[in-house]
Amino acid sequence: MHDEGNVIMEEDCSEDKLGAGYLVLTGKSLVFYTGKAKVLTFSKDMKKALEVPLQDVKSTRTEGFIIKKLVVELKDGRVYKFGVLNNKKWKDAIDGARAGTGIGAGVGHG
Repeated sequence: MHDEGNVIMEEDCSEDKLGAGYLVLTGKSLVFYTGKAKVLTFSKDMKKALEVPLQDVKSTRTEGFIIKKLVVELKDGRVYKFGVLNNKKWKDAIDGARAGTGIGAGVGHG
């Protein structure tokens, strides 16, 4: 199901507007699938609800203390808020992938 490139991170999570699903970061894009999911497996009723090429990401940031969110702002003004377990790790991974150097790079980039 991950034909967009190498998978860097993936996690069951929810997005404020799209609901529950599964977030996948590849070397090329951020993809969110909705439907019933189990950790690291996809059921047949999963569908791609969002696919954002990394070059379309304007910025990433973290917010929240109790309910942690990864906030992804796109160049067209859309904002998505994903409830992930480790929002800092996701932010660093996305920034690193955007910089083309992998996880942990690109801190302060974008």
